[in-house]
Amino acid sequence: MKKILLSAALGLLATGAFADEALKVTYATPGRGNRASAMRVVLTVDGNQCRTGYELDTALLLQQNPEWAERIKADKNKGERRRGVTETQYIDYGTGKYYGVAEMPDGEMIATEQSFVLDSTLTIEPSDTVICGYPCKVATVIIRSNTVKYWFTDQAGVRGTAQPAAHLPNGLVLMTSRNGHIGLRAQSIEKIPSTGGPIIPAFDTLVDASMYRYRINNADVITIPVFRDEYIGIAQSNAPKSVDSLLADVVYRVSGGTIILKKVKLPESAKGRDIFVQVVQKADKDAYDRTGSAFVIPVGKEQSFLDALVKGIDNLPAFVSNSGKSYPGIIATDTYDTPVEMLRFFTPFGVGGYNRGISVPGQVWADSVIYYQDVTHLAPLLEGEAWIGAYIGNWAEKGHKLSLTLKYHPQGGKEGRRIVVPVFNSLNLMEQGGQGYPDFLGSDSLRVTIDVPENIRGAQLVYLTTGHGGWGGGDEFNQKENTVWMDGEKIFTFIPWREDCSSYRRRNPASGNFSNGLSSSDLSRSNWCPGTVTNPVYIPLGDLKKGKHSFTIAIPQGKPEGSSFSYWCLSGAIVGEAVEQLPNNELQTGDCKAAKKARKAKSKRR
Repeated sequence: MKKILLSAALGLLATGAFADEALKVTYATPGRGNRASAMRVVLTVDGNQCRTGYELDTALLLQQNPEWAERIKADKNKGERRRGVTETQYIDYGTGKYYGVAEMPDGEMIATEQSFVLDSTLTIEPSDTVICGYPCKVATVIIRSNTVKYWFTDQAGVRGTAQPAAHLPNGLVLMTSRNGHIGLRAQSIEKIPSTGGPIIPAFDTLVDASMYRYRINNADVITIPVFRDEYIGIAQSNAPKSVDSLLADVVYRVSGGTIILKKVKLPESAKGRDIFVQVVQKADKDAYDRTGSAFVIPVGKEQSFLDALVKGIDNLPAFVSNSGKSYPGIIATDTYDTPVEMLRFFTPFGVGGYNRGISVPGQVWADSVIYYQDVTHLAPLLEGEAWIGAYIGNWAEKGHKLSLTLKYHPQGGKEGRRIVVPVFNSLNLMEQGGQGYPDFLGSDSLRVTIDVPENIRGAQLVYLTTGHGGWGGGDEFNQKENTVWMDGEKIFTFIPWREDCSSYRRRNPASGNFSNGLSSSDLSRSNWCPGTVTNPVYIPLGDLKKGKHSFTIAIPQGKPEGSSFSYWCLSGAIVGEAVEQLPNNELQTGDCKAAKKARKAKSKRR
């Protein structure tokens, strides 16, 4: 009887005879795993108009996450706004208009308007599904290769949906699915007082749908523009002669202009965020493929790379090869940390600056190259104030233009207290400041012993390697095995190699073309291509005890040929979670013999 009365009331509402009542439909949304989401979707239907908003089931939220109780209470006491965007959607079936309205975190309101029609292309079939007492039909549509279904009733006397106004059936939508996964399902339907008038507000400013969605998706993204169209090329340095005299928010050109440097203000905490670095580069007066790097300079010890930039590279501790030659600044010591690479890239042949005047059939040249990489593992170095640098090795005045941006995205990152320990960086960033090429691997290995300040759970060595030597027998064009030892035990061996360089031909207008039909930029190389990023390798170290640990890198570097020689640019930093104590001490990688024994035992069990 209740169902009959409700259906009759809704029928009157649809004809306008029952204008003093509206409907409230509450939907459940899927949560993570098998848990229901504490966020409910609420649809209000009032005449020919409907509104969709959200309600938080605080009781369910605290039941699932009791540890949040104090935090929620503290935020309320502080009067803090909820981080994120509050979005409401409206549909007017009378005018065929859909409106999206969003309140941004800073209180700004933005809105968009779109026209729609009831979709006659939907495949509508009968269904045995009954939701909240209403028998449903099911409408199916393919949207961008996804099968979307709407369970709706045409017996409620009203039309409404909590989905955006696309592919709308003629009825009240009570459940949705995408590729077989339930999205929304109505949990309750109740009558509420009508507003007695339109529920859609007036909007002062409208934006197009793409900009509306872009603004919402990026509302909580913190964007830090570090460099904007800065020249990197041979130029006189403008840095003072003292580290203490360096100022924040000033772009310094150092090492003959091939490095730009800036102290920037970053978020006080990067916890819970995914961090990305973006570099945009184009040539101005340099047509060649050059090594590039975006890096951060740790300043927590007595010395830093800043000392080299203002005083000279010889002021840093040096790695001394067994030939007696010194290579300053490439290994960490108790008093010095190496620069930590965020992103290593290689400029293409003349992109941007040489696009005009060079024509190759079938090629449309790119205007610039965007290099984009996840650097969340370096979060401890990208909080508060930090020295950010960018380098392009070239010999041209105003050789390149570069922009660098850091972006902090919410709802990411890792739990726990993260740590970064610099280990080595042999990239000769100060080539124009007298830093020699790292060419010692032909007769020696890179050896370094560091003091790990804390226990690290799930430690990894973030390892970057590229081989160089630009003739046929050079290491740039020949596969060479890289082997990594820690504490006297071999832990990793691989051959760094790129065979996809020909994929980036459109970024290389000034690349030389050979008589065999290939371009120089097509050739495979030792872990790099002109116009690409070189990705790091994450070498697992297990749980690492605090204290002294040694690393050795061995590569069979090729011998010099005349005036040509090979060299390898290597960088490495340990990342992981800093903890007071490590579990199962006997199986820590810091105790290599025990760890090796445990791995063998595990292998036998398999």
